[in-house]
Amino acid sequence: ELIEAGNKMKVIDDNLGSIEKKYSATKEKLENDIKDLKAEYERKLEQLAKEKEEK
Repeated sequence: ELIEAGNKMKVIDDNLGSIEKKYSATKEKLENDIKDLKAEYERKLEQLAKEKEEK
């Protein structure tokens, strides 16, 4: 029973490690996507403000 429990714990630890890696990668990607979207939004706002000034 102890060996079986130890094996189950190892599988759980391995799965948790895999989940944590995927979470970290996804979080980093989403943070970068949000940063890019904010930068694009700010560029568009600046462009609209510039166009409005020119009129």
